[in-house]
Amino acid sequence: MKIRPRVPLGLIISIIVMIILGFVAEPTIQAMASEEQLARNVLLSALPFIFFFVSIVLIFIALIILVASILNHNIPHNVYRPVELTTIGGIVLGIVGMFQPWWFGGFRLGFFLLLISTLAFILWSHIVPKGVHQGHVGSVSITDFEQGEA
Repeated sequence: MKIRPRVPLGLIISIIVMIILGFVAEPTIQAMASEEQLARNVLLSALPFIFFFVSIVLIFIALIILVASILNHNIPHNVYRPVELTTIGGIVLGIVGMFQPWWFGGFRLGFFLLLISTLAFILWSHIVPKGVHQGHVGSVSITDFEQGEA
């Protein structure tokens, strides 16, 4: 079975539009608004940042879709679980590094470890290991739930 990674076209178009808007927004805002308006209207000044931030989030979503479409049901459980535990361990070590009071370098290292481990965990949690089948859960009425039939 050949795996064909699919990222929705609308998502790719949205990413491109947000990046273009980010590049176009700053010179346009600088040309149209005075320094006083920019000082009073923080949202207007932050518009290019917002466009770039949204595009980064959309790129991460596209990466999750791409990786999940390639790796879903292709990773054995004995490989999946250690990677998951490693990312969780990185999160814990990052938190410890950030909250230790003795070494400032540990704060910086802990921050980056926490950031990378959290992003890795988010990505990895969207992958379904081999042999796991996601069942469809239908609707359940409150009466069925209360009677224990659900």
